[in-house]
Amino acid sequence: MAYAELIEEAKKLSEDNIPEVIDFIRFLNSKQDNKKERQSNLLRGKLKYMADDFDETPDCFKEYM
Repeated sequence: MAYAELIEEAKKLSEDNIPEVIDFIRFLNSKQDNKKERQSNLLRGKLKYMADDFDETPDCFKEYM
């Protein structure tokens, strides 16, 4: 249903606006592709050490908290 609505709305546009819509669709697709890459766990199993205080706020930043 969403695709049909997209097509109907696109038909109402002038020819001059079509390239802008295509660019926006490509932008959304690239955002989606980047999200997939981040979730691919490329570094899984590579972490060798994590400090015990990793989650603690460093002293130099405590005044901003």
